[in-house]
Amino acid sequence: MGNQFRCPCCGYRTLARPEALELCPVCWWEDDGQEDEDASEVRLTVNGALSLTEARTHFAQCGAAHPRFLPYVRRPYSLEM
Repeated sequence: MGNQFRCPCCGYRTLARPEALELCPVCWWEDDGQEDEDASEVRLTVNGALSLTEARTHFAQCGAAHPRFLPYVRRPYSLEM
């Protein structure tokens, strides 16, 4: 596991590179470079109509960036914490 970058949604170290449109297997957020500064914006790109703020709220409630992603997510590995 060479992942050293934290997912901006769930916070786990699941990303090999930041802002590389990499999909986080823990929450299913696709890292498009959105961060705290613009977390409430809906970019309508790879994450559809979800803002990072909404995705974080969903993750806190159900364990995925959106409930529809629940079949695809997994628990974080100890090295990702």
